[in-house]
Amino acid sequence: MPTVNPAPPFLVRQRPHPLPTRVVIEGSEAMTTSPEGVVARMPLPRLLQQLTGNRPSTGDLILPDGVKAVIPHGSITVFAWESPPRLHSLTWIAKDSPAPFGSSAKYRPVRVALPYLIILAVFEADGAGQLHLSEQSECFFRNAPLKSVQDELHYPAFLNCYSFGPGGSKPLSWICTAGLRRTAAMYSPNVNDRVRASLDVIRQYLLETGFNHSDGQGGQRSWFAKSRSVDPRLATIEAWEEASAKDPLFVLDVPWLPTGLTLGQVSERIAHHHQEVEAQGITAATLARILFNQP
Repeated sequence: MPTVNPAPPFLVRQRPHPLPTRVVIEGSEAMTTSPEGVVARMPLPRLLQQLTGNRPSTGDLILPDGVKAVIPHGSITVFAWESPPRLHSLTWIAKDSPAPFGSSAKYRPVRVALPYLIILAVFEADGAGQLHLSEQSECFFRNAPLKSVQDELHYPAFLNCYSFGPGGSKPLSWICTAGLRRTAAMYSPNVNDRVRASLDVIRQYLLETGFNHSDGQGGQRSWFAKSRSVDPRLATIEAWEEASAKDPLFVLDVPWLPTGLTLGQVSERIAHHHQEVEAQGITAATLARILFNQP
């Protein structure tokens, strides 16, 4: 279920006459003129702040266990959550599954070792500035714990984690959330309850629901398919299970596929994609409304 955010005040208030369809930027100021000849001006930095939102602060939020960094980017905030290397019990699609995904799919339990697991849980601010989990969270691996936003991230050998292709700002390792069920606690007015519930939901959805072929291509678009060649112990899920039983820490020696990007760069990429999506709905009339409705 997609996040439903209340519209910001400047999109709700209506003027009795049509808004201008032309906004002019001169130097560091934006200006527009109404059909009645009334001129409205605003410093450009303030206009951009109105569009992207204030940089959120953790404020009264007590950071949940495992959160290594909170990275704000305008109207979104990226929570970097990390899990140390250990054995995980996962549910994996069976070889004889009659369907690649969905209610008819057949699964089996697997127990495999994972390295440092990084979930970048992406929250977006609604019109009241409250953070809500978006649909754009991503997942990565590392062979060492995060110590800096300059640390590089690696792709995860998971089904249901996909790339949208090189270039641009689209997700690098998107967690497919088509079946994610939101809980009432995710909409709690208490920021601690809301953030904790959201992190619990995205973690559980990634690790405790079935890994399948939801890409419609037999899982070939997933990072599991692309990672199978980096180490013979990952060639199949069975080989991964066997290697994990012999040495749960072998995953720290695997040359996971590199993103070539740091935590900070990936979070900036996520923010840029979010801003591109937001910008699709922005028109000159939207900007003019902000200028005329300023206090």
